[in-house]
Formats: sequence, C-alpha cells, structure tokens
Amino acid sequence: MKGITSVMERLKNLQEYEVQVNVPDDFQFRGRSPYDIYIANNIAFVKVVAASLDEAVQKANEFFNEDNVD
Repeated sequence: MKGITSVMERLKNLQEYEVQVNVPDDFQFRGRSPYDIYIANNIAFVKVVAASLDEAVQKANEFFNEDNVD
C-alpha cells in the first residue's frame, strides 16, 4: 500500500514547466517528440510535465543530449 501512496503523491505534484535548453549543433529530430518544443537561435523552449523544476530540466536535457532520439 505504501507504493501506491507514493505514486499518488507524485501524480498530485506533477506540473507543466517550460525550461530552456541549448540545442547541440549535431542534434537532429528523429521521430516524435514527447514534449512541446519551440526552437529559436539554438535555444529550445521545452514544456515538460514533471514533479519539480529540477526534474523538468533533467528530462529536457536528456532528450536533447541522447544519441538516440525516438
């Protein structure tokens, strides 16, 4: 029951954050993006649903810095 409670708490704390990420020079979109993204002057404005701003920044950075974007 403790696991369900922690999952429910996390769900209650989810918010949408807009974070900025420097777009790597070699970045290429491959497939669909899990985020709403606007790019201007090599800066991506990324809307991410997360439990905290730190988590949102981490998710956006991971998306742009992965070798394999699906």
